[in-house]
Amino acid sequence: MKKIVIIIVVIALIGIGVWILLSVKKGVEEGVVPSGEEAVTPGTELSLTEILGKAKGISSFKYDMVATAPGETAETMKMWRKGGKMRMEGDFEGKSMIYLVDAEKQLAYMYLPAENTAMKIGLSEAQEAGGESPSEQSESIEKYNPVAVGTEVLDGKTCLVVEYSTETEKVKMWVLTKYGLPIRTETTTEKGTSVVELKNIDFSTISDSAFELPAGVQIMEVPFGL
Repeated sequence: MKKIVIIIVVIALIGIGVWILLSVKKGVEEGVVPSGEEAVTPGTELSLTEILGKAKGISSFKYDMVATAPGETAETMKMWRKGGKMRMEGDFEGKSMIYLVDAEKQLAYMYLPAENTAMKIGLSEAQEAGGESPSEQSESIEKYNPVAVGTEVLDGKTCLVVEYSTETEKVKMWVLTKYGLPIRTETTTEKGTSVVELKNIDFSTISDSAFELPAGVQIMEVPFGL
């Protein structure tokens, strides 16, 4: 039963992480982090495609992600991203868990610090169990014809507001005009509206060690299809 719960948590984390990839059609690429607030002269406003394209210049960043599902208490997770690597840290069922992904190696780990153990899962298997992969999700957004509906200042930052609909949900997204990064996403289905927000965003360079398991951790395989 414990393994099943852990697998469900892994799939849920993958699902929550999908939205952040929507702004980067080809994934986060290594590049120069944008700097300085850009002055916008009337008549020179950037298109939706140009604004979203700015995210490709972000090579490394970390942030707090606050996710709220319909009827549920908000959950806060700390996240680190660098190229194809990702680290997600939070408390689940009273336990601290750290989720590590290395897209190049097609590996994912769920690390439990208190038990000094980690579950190793092939990324392709995890994505198959969780449905459409993040890269497939980011590519398929184009067919939904996203539309920019205006600009708003959110948490002191200028954002482009974007809306689009899929077969089962309506999505509203606030994208930083400076970085092309979504900092708030509202996803509405027949069950209600889920909200994901990014807080305390930091574009400092992250050490590769942040995405690695500590030495001496016992690694276990977690079978799918249970």
